[in-house]
Amino acid sequence: MSKFDLVTEKFASVPYMREAQAAALKELIIANQAENILEIGFYHGKSSAYIAAILEDQKRGHLTTIDLKTAVARKPNIHDLFDACDLTHRVTPVIAHRSYTWELQKMIHAGGQRFDFCYFDGGHTWDGTGFGVLLVDMLLKPGGILLLDDMSWSIAGSQYFQSKPALAERYSEDEAATETVRRVSELILPHLGYTMEQELRELRWGVARKARTAR
Repeated sequence: MSKFDLVTEKFASVPYMREAQAAALKELIIANQAENILEIGFYHGKSSAYIAAILEDQKRGHLTTIDLKTAVARKPNIHDLFDACDLTHRVTPVIAHRSYTWELQKMIHAGGQRFDFCYFDGGHTWDGTGFGVLLVDMLLKPGGILLLDDMSWSIAGSQYFQSKPALAERYSEDEAATETVRRVSELILPHLGYTMEQELRELRWGVARKARTAR
């Protein structure tokens, strides 16, 4: 059994990555020969396990994945998933104290472009996604792929924000109604020289490619 199929077998009930998403992710990683992958937001670690399994099945590559320290308290957590599938050697989990943007800053400060693929699934607000994408761009190699999750997400449609009225009320009506990840893809990515290669609407994903040469 492949490691990819093992993740599906062991963790089918763990949120949030569905089999259809995992299959599409596998296709993107293989088609783009991605080996050094960055992930923003791992939650329970299911998407991370799939990415590591894809790399392990190809006998190459490494994943660096970032989330808040609250993610480690989840049951199961990312370490449980990787231990169960013997994938620990394929991943470096980075635990952020407050924000993944500060961890990205540290990577940039440590030196340059290094990743050829980024799966971005964190901080769906305009501030978090917009600034996060700018930082990721500084770490993504020319020609690299940026996979944006939750293209149709909005504060108004978010169960999390609607369960916290005091938090939701901080945002204006127009900001709450805006699909902020999509707005980043429309305004910031073209400015950075990215091309939106495809939108997988059934998965709520957008696939963008960084320019292969400097603008």
